[in-house]
This record gives sequence, structure tokens and C-alpha cells, in this order.
Amino acid sequence: MAYPALEDETAMRFGPLLRRHRAAVGLTQRMLADLSTVSVRAIRDLERGKARPRQDTVRLLTSALRLGRCASDDLELAAGGRTGRALRDEYGPRIAAPPTVLAPMFGRDTELGAVVREVADGGGRLLTVHGLPGVGRTRLAAAVAADLHRTGMPVLWVTAPHADGPLGQPVRDPRLADVVGALGAALFDPAAPAPSLAAFLGDRDTLLVLDGVGTVRPRADVLLGLLGDCPRLRVLVTADGPCGLPGERPFLLAPLPVPASGEPRELAEEPAVRLFVHHAARHRLSAADAPDIAAVCALTDGLPPALAAAASWLEVYDLPTLRDLLRADPGALVGADLMARLGARVAVLTPADRAALAGLAGPARTLDEVATSTGRTIAAAGALVRDLLQRGLIGARHAAGHSRFAVPALVGALL
Repeated sequence: MAYPALEDETAMRFGPLLRRHRAAVGLTQRMLADLSTVSVRAIRDLERGKARPRQDTVRLLTSALRLGRCASDDLELAAGGRTGRALRDEYGPRIAAPPTVLAPMFGRDTELGAVVREVADGGGRLLTVHGLPGVGRTRLAAAVAADLHRTGMPVLWVTAPHADGPLGQPVRDPRLADVVGALGAALFDPAAPAPSLAAFLGDRDTLLVLDGVGTVRPRADVLLGLLGDCPRLRVLVTADGPCGLPGERPFLLAPLPVPASGEPRELAEEPAVRLFVHHAARHRLSAADAPDIAAVCALTDGLPPALAAAASWLEVYDLPTLRDLLRADPGALVGADLMARLGARVAVLTPADRAALAGLAGPARTLDEVATSTGRTIAAAGALVRDLLQRGLIGARHAAGHSRFAVPALVGALL
């Protein structure tokens, strides 16, 4: 079997990918040659990028390597095969679309605009939206993806292992689903070979969403390799905290603003109040109820799942009773799952930081007051506050050039 000794872009893409697949299954070039009937010299030339792969050769190699469908398509795509070329030519927003989300989003216009601008302008090629469990990271990412998709940007959606409430990539084309599956495996499985997306994406803008990242972080080598190979790729991560990747831009998503005191009609326009009313649509609530609803929002820290859970109790309690029960124990009515996830955030603190957090429960404090109450210097208190803010375990309010910090009610219920 003859192989043209031609060093071109296809050969240079195919070789490293073939070598990674071979190494992943523990085969030498001689072993692969015996299994595939392709000569050792041909395999060596292919891996060195000195020969252009033929489709019959690709089929023999994928069969010998026992590659799954997604990995086989990935290798065929790198080889410029008919299936790969067709998918590459068809690739675009028509088949690469974000998940459809039916739940409405309240009060996130500022955050949505900021993230869309950051991603669209290319200033944030690797942006991580993080915050407390249930704060709405996935919902915001879906809205960002939908906005950019409407402008013509393809979207690839990868759900991280053990993600809560995964949305998943809509299957517009099964070939694309295989590409996304291979990409997800490579990002989160150390044994999986890194896919070659450069030939697939080319010079086209693409948004890659990695949703629901938890304790298993994406592989830095694979992610940074993708960003290096695909200069117009943007990556939006939703995670419980910054992933610590080079070039990462963290974006802390705070809970919905907790309504302050005010006139009932003004309170009724607050996003947290509107979300609560949305979940309590079966119950007759009016603008006169806005102060009590605002109190419920404050006691649930403006967290969407906590507001939804609290609204569900209107089947049992009237609104003033619900308010009073939440005042007595904010964590009792918002669901054990949410409280467990918040508790996991508190549990990873050092004993000293946990004691400091418990000491900050109560009225909001300035940094000077934090330093006094914790017995730390201003610099040490600032470091503590910054770490707790990044974890979402305290909130900040800024007014008249001053910042005040407070422990959320649900977090305080765990201390």
C-alpha cells in the first residue's frame, strides 16, 4: 500500500491524534501494524506527519484500535474524510445550538450583558461564572449562549461529571453529539485522548460551555490546548469556584438582591419578589403582600431554589406564618438538598475561618469591624473577607464609598 510522502495540514493534524489513540490503548507501532495490516513504516510516517492518511487506512486503524464511534469520527475528521468534511462544512449555529430552557430568568440583565460583552469581544476567552449552589449559574450561562447563538455563533454544550440538574447538548446532528461526547471525555477523563478540534472549528467563532464543574476540574492541558489550537474559541465555565486555570477570568454571581424596605409597589418590582410571585402563581398575592414577600426573600437570601421552596409552602401556611417560620429557622423550609450543598461549602473552611465566619453572623460590618471582631490585622481581615466572598459565604453591600459585609441567613443557620 503506497502513501504519498506529503507534509500538509491534514497529515500534521492526523499524526498526533493517531499517536495519542495508540498510546491510550497501550499499543506499540508494531502491535498496531499486526492488528491493522498497515505497515510499521506507514504508521510511523503517519504519526510523524510525513504521509497523508487514506480513508481505507483510517478504517483499518480505527478497527484495530477498537475506537468508539465518537473517537472514530474524530480520527476521520482529522483525516479529512467524507463524514468529517461534511460535518465540518455543515458546522454552524443550525446544528450547534444551546439547550432550550423554559424557566424564566429574573433580574439578571446586568450580569447577562456583562458576560455577553466579555465573551463576544474576545476579552474573556476563558470565563468562569461561580457562586453559591442554586444561585443560577447554569441559567445565566444558557441565557448567554442563547444571546450569542442568535448572533450566529455556534454553541457546544458539555456537562461536567456529577453536575446538578444538567441541561445537556440538544442533538441536532448525531455526529455533533459524538464530537461533544469525545470533547467531554477528554476534558474530564485523564485517560481519554484530546480531540483535534482545529480542523473542525477552523477560524469560526464558537462558544464552548462547560456546565456544572465541581470537584472534578477540567484538564488544563486539554482546555488550554483547545484555546491555543482554535484562536476564535471562547470557553464559558460554570463552577462552584474559580478553576485556577491560566488566563481564567472569574465572574462571581451573587444571589438576587434582597429587597430593602420601601413602598409596596416598589417592592413588587424587585426581581426576588417577582420570582417568588412567579412560583406562587396559584395563590392570590397582591401588592399589599409585597412587604411580607420581601421579608421572605431576605430570609432566603435571594437564592432562586430557596425562593421556589419557600413559595411551595403556601399550600400549607399563609404568608405571615411562612415569614415567621423562616425567621425562627431559615433553613427549615428551603429543602435539605440545598442546605446540604451550602453545608459542604462551610465544611471545607479551616476551623479558624469557620469560627471567624460564625463571629460575623448578625448585622453587616465594615472591614474595620471585621478585623476587630476576628482579632486580625486589616490585611488579614481583608484576605479573609475576599476568600469568603469568593466562596459566596458572605455578601457585600456598597454605599457611599463604603463596603459592609454580612453572612447570608441560610449560611448563618448552619453555624
